[in-house]
Amino acid sequence: MTRFRAVLVALAMAAAALVAGPGGSRAVAQTGSGELAPGSVRATARDLGSGSFAGPGIPARTPAAESLFTWTRQGTSSTCVQFAGPVPPELAGHVYAIAGPTVITDQVSGPGTPLVPAGVVAIDDPALLPPGATAVGDLVTEVGEAGTTIVAVPRCVQPGDPLLGEPPAPAEIWQETPLPRGTVHASPPGTNTWPGITRLATYFWGDALPDAGAAVSLRGFDVTVVARPIAYAWSFGDGTTAVAAEPGSATAPLRVTFLRRGDYVVDLYVVWEGRAHISFAGFGVADIDLGTVTLPERASYHVAEVRALLHSSPRRH
Repeated sequence: MTRFRAVLVALAMAAAALVAGPGGSRAVAQTGSGELAPGSVRATARDLGSGSFAGPGIPARTPAAESLFTWTRQGTSSTCVQFAGPVPPELAGHVYAIAGPTVITDQVSGPGTPLVPAGVVAIDDPALLPPGATAVGDLVTEVGEAGTTIVAVPRCVQPGDPLLGEPPAPAEIWQETPLPRGTVHASPPGTNTWPGITRLATYFWGDALPDAGAAVSLRGFDVTVVARPIAYAWSFGDGTTAVAAEPGSATAPLRVTFLRRGDYVVDLYVVWEGRAHISFAGFGVADIDLGTVTLPERASYHVAEVRALLHSSPRRH
């Protein structure tokens, strides 16, 4: 750790140790974002980056699969304690409230909501613990680092308790973020009653999708996502592909000619890029690039063949 980071960690720990008044509440981690609304879809691991699109030319960037944070634990000489009644007057100079998390970027901000049970305070000398008081764990400071951002989180832990959960990685954020689904349109529609015709033009287009926003929560970290479609790509089931990345390109019809009759699977791929703002206990921790995901929307397309039939007529004399 560089000297600069060591100073930041020391500042964060000092800020986290400030007296914030007795009591506090436990932060509850939430997962996922509930049921999908109609017309929405979430990316899977297969959709990250360029997804399953097999052609060239899409502006894809594979999202990072690792969390941006690394956590370490700094011990203190204090113990977390819960008193059955008021703090004895003779201990007033030894008992203090446990502050909430502190985030340091270019300045100290905080503290936030403590991550300790209500009524739990700290005593700086465990030997002074009076009868009727209950020790609930050792007071430690979990220190998270992400680039030049330092997060200091005071916690009460028992031996063997794990570190705090890692903030979600970009790949994980995408898989929790609902996005609008694409729609495949075709003319002719490619049904059995109204098929496409070999060697004649078929036109495919989609709906222009709006920018999307979502809020998800994972392991106590609140994530706000802003995503926008940057390209639309097509796979027509006959080995040909096309990419359109201009504004309004989703609605611009593409002319396709099928050479053989049959049933084809046509995929419209929407390439999304996004950014995320990650918060913890009310603090903005980081703004990160999510890279891209490529979401497919599948449709079946039936192509028929028109053949000319020659009939001979009897000769007249």
